[in-house]
Amino acid sequence: MKRQTIFILLVVAVVFITILNFLTVGESSEDYISRIEIERKDKNSFMLSSTSPLNDEDKRTFTGLNYYPINEEFKVTATLELINQKQPIFIPSTTGEDLKYIPFAYATFELSGEENRVILYQDWEEKDPNRLSLMFADGTSAFETYGGGRYLDVLYRKINKIELDFNQAYNPYCHFNVEFSCPIPPRENLLDVKILAGEKLYKLE
Repeated sequence: MKRQTIFILLVVAVVFITILNFLTVGESSEDYISRIEIERKDKNSFMLSSTSPLNDEDKRTFTGLNYYPINEEFKVTATLELINQKQPIFIPSTTGEDLKYIPFAYATFELSGEENRVILYQDWEEKDPNRLSLMFADGTSAFETYGGGRYLDVLYRKINKIELDFNQAYNPYCHFNVEFSCPIPPRENLLDVKILAGEKLYKLE
């Protein structure tokens, strides 16, 4: 490979990393809150779209999703312990079928003075090898949040630290429509701590 080509690739890589850090780690509290608020407004719009989990009747009564107030204390940095032998497993779903996932890594983090450890999974059908999923239930489940647990999409950056932003925790489709099949959080991801962040119950009339 020519030196000029290598130089160009290095420049592109540096620019990409700089932009990524600016959009996430480097953003101010005001910008962070604004970004989360925009994401929530966009999701409300999505819930009225043709690909929404809501049926037509539910869309007519939809007034918006319910959320906890944005709280940066629930944006935590977790330490990763990669699972070396990534063998696919089957996770039971809300409809009784088994869904295929790959246990990817253990993530350890501190929240409300307690240490927590969860397993991050990779969907068997996921095309992006760096996109992971945290399926969890906590002390709010079945009271303030969906009893079947909530999900959090996570980006793996090939380092031993990862950001878990529970302000972005969301309800699976089966909370809105029982026809959808959603994986049930595994026992290892049942947390005693209350995650007072992210999406709350949305009770359809």
